[in-house]
Amino acid sequence: MEFKRISSQKISEKVEEQIVRLIKEGSYKQGDKLPSVRELCESLDVGRSAVRDALTTLKGRGLVEIRQGEGAFVTGFNPKRYFKHMLMPNQKEIESLFQVREILEASIVKLAAVNRSENDLMAMRKALNHMSVCKYDESGQHDCQFHMAVANATGNPILHQLLESISSSMEKSMADFHRLIASEPELIHDIHHQHESIMEMIICEDASGAYEAMMLHLSYVKKQMRKGFSIRSEYIQTH
Repeated sequence: MEFKRISSQKISEKVEEQIVRLIKEGSYKQGDKLPSVRELCESLDVGRSAVRDALTTLKGRGLVEIRQGEGAFVTGFNPKRYFKHMLMPNQKEIESLFQVREILEASIVKLAAVNRSENDLMAMRKALNHMSVCKYDESGQHDCQFHMAVANATGNPILHQLLESISSSMEKSMADFHRLIASEPELIHDIHHQHESIMEMIICEDASGAYEAMMLHLSYVKKQMRKGFSIRSEYIQTH
């Protein structure tokens, strides 16, 4: 396991590249402690500031965890780190996140139709039953549980984590949207019917049909979401 000496141009970036290379090559695995700042300085023949800057960047990318008094450790891939800064996104960011969600769920639902198990279907049905009994609670909790169950049915934990991260980032800003739905029986009926259609296609292992049902649902949700933003904007202007 050897580090290569590097030129003085963009030193911290080159330090970062070498650490990433060693992680990719498997020299350092998840949970492993990286050499100390002093050891990295000596191995790479660079200054302490370059090493610290590189480690700070790697921490921001979610590749390294810095523990006070212990050092830097290699972390596993966690999509949540890429969204945690968006604690309360604005309308434009919500629109962008929703666009990502559309792209993601289009793939998720097709995979779910192919890979779903009976346990996955039970989880979907449980979420739908809760929505039916609660008549759609304002938090949107059971709605989210349904979509998470679909994501889990793909058998791909990264897809599940990505959707969970996006949903969590949108949660607070979507409060008006969920309240709007909870207040209108027609919207509750429409969304419940759309979820039922998605599940029916997944039960039938119809990937194409599941995709169409999901995109129809998300298009409807986007329309109502924008309506929720409009209501909030009008309220702010008149108070």
